[in-house]
Amino acid sequence: MKIRSDSISAVTAKAERPIHGADRLALPCSRSSPSEGEPELILSDPLLREKNISASFGIASYPLHGSSPQELIQVADASMYLSKHQGGNAVSTADHFDPNEAKKWKRDVLEAYLGVTLKRLFSTGPDAFEEIYQRLKQFTESLAATESTNGTPSPTPFGTQGLPQAVLDTVTSLAFAIDAKDHYTQGHSQKVSAYAALIAEGLEMTDAEVEEIRLGAILHDIGKVGIPETILNKSGPLNPEEWEIMKSHVIFGAKILDPLTPLAGVRQMVLHHHEFFDGSGYPEALSGNNIPLGARIIAVADAYDTITSDRTYKKGRPAMDALAELERCANAQFDGAIVQLFVRTMRQLPNPIIEVATAVGPRV
Repeated sequence: MKIRSDSISAVTAKAERPIHGADRLALPCSRSSPSEGEPELILSDPLLREKNISASFGIASYPLHGSSPQELIQVADASMYLSKHQGGNAVSTADHFDPNEAKKWKRDVLEAYLGVTLKRLFSTGPDAFEEIYQRLKQFTESLAATESTNGTPSPTPFGTQGLPQAVLDTVTSLAFAIDAKDHYTQGHSQKVSAYAALIAEGLEMTDAEVEEIRLGAILHDIGKVGIPETILNKSGPLNPEEWEIMKSHVIFGAKILDPLTPLAGVRQMVLHHHEFFDGSGYPEALSGNNIPLGARIIAVADAYDTITSDRTYKKGRPAMDALAELERCANAQFDGAIVQLFVRTMRQLPNPIIEVATAVGPRV
């Protein structure tokens, strides 16, 4: 199809059958408004009808939906993901966009895009990380700009309450989806979250602090979306080069949360949950109380679940063995006071190993 030089609207599309995983296609067009028949024109295309190809289309028009080619493509691309999210083989336009509901519309677009992304069997690795990171960054900045233009800007609130629910759902869904890539790690983040919350409650932290710890534990491995699957799902021990790549997941995790300023505390937990109390951990070799408290809590919870769970390279060990191992590593790998509290708490429970239903999946 020829792209016209006098284009004033944009269409993006993605083929769904039989071309699996086809890339998106952007086509500038000459119509001034989708209402002039663009959707009908697209759906009546003989190639789509005769070759039994279904596709999702999104349309945006100048100047209503953007003042530059880049803005038009962005809005059309977002509308295309709404089509995809609604089941595919459809055309969506940005015509329903109401400036008074800009924030809600953009949240819907974000939820649609990431819902589609997480429902397909995505591959992990640097490319997947960059796509999701850029999309999160783009929509977070867009939501912030919309809020500031719709009223008096307010200082950025700290804590999860300052984050749009669609964005929060997106990052937690991503964490669950990464766990689910491997049968042996499915439910890992949920269990780590439960153990970490037990510790936080034992330390008599406030409800808000407990919830922040809980979220940090859910997201602690979110950076693994940037690790190639050949390393992430390797059935045997990692070689030194692979191990260095695997260690970078904390950097990826911190970066993917960087645009989400209300999660600054959670970001520090994700970045530092592999620091050792004696300063021999990574990525910054922090030691003692210089390691954020949330990261020290998650380190204990993460290790306990890993020890007690099956992996491709090992069988899970009994709870009492795991607690003994934590005690052995206290004040070296782990904060001794946190280990002491966790061991005491777990030994009082009738079943010290938490189970989660494997049916629990990403919230999309």
